[in-house]
Amino acid sequence: MRTERNKDGTWNVWMNRTEYRELPRQAHSDLAEIALRLMGDSGLRVAEVLDVTPNDISRRTDGRHYKLEVQSGKDTTGEHAHGKQRETWLPIDLEARINRYVQDDDNDIGLNDPVVQRSKRPLQGWVNRAAAAAADATGDDDYQRVSSHDLRRCWAHHLLVEEGVSPRIVMALGGWSSYDAIEPYLAAPSEENIIKSMSKVSL
Repeated sequence: MRTERNKDGTWNVWMNRTEYRELPRQAHSDLAEIALRLMGDSGLRVAEVLDVTPNDISRRTDGRHYKLEVQSGKDTTGEHAHGKQRETWLPIDLEARINRYVQDDDNDIGLNDPVVQRSKRPLQGWVNRAAAAAADATGDDDYQRVSSHDLRRCWAHHLLVEEGVSPRIVMALGGWSSYDAIEPYLAAPSEENIIKSMSKVSL
């Protein structure tokens, strides 16, 4: 795990996927796990997590994979007063996790009801709680610096740097309007990434 201190005293945390997966594993409830994974596995912002309803989930054209329609409150182009819509990738196992939660009669969630019926502040609290548990479980105190935005950062960095997904695809899935907006997520790759990529190159 790599950390970077900002001028305002906050931290940016860069996690690989193994490090990231410890966070939802340490979530204190099913709903907290879902919320963390919507940020870390689908690239949602905190405000976007709070707007997800069962009706926003549908199958992709291949009939196997899923997409999640997101109404973003943030528009980096300034063209849309109330944000803009996009469709992001929803992993199959996360869709199943959400579906099980929604189908549980005890949770009383309608098709148009938010799945995560909480506010932004408690959601960050869930991240803090999972991070503290992950620090205890792994002995890595850097988890204590993880914020909700670091989950989205981890998602974008994983796709761009570790998986080599086209920046245009990541921009579309994550709701960024320009390459400049995602450039901060292109932090220096790890030694493992460099070896994996360059060992295939003929020089």
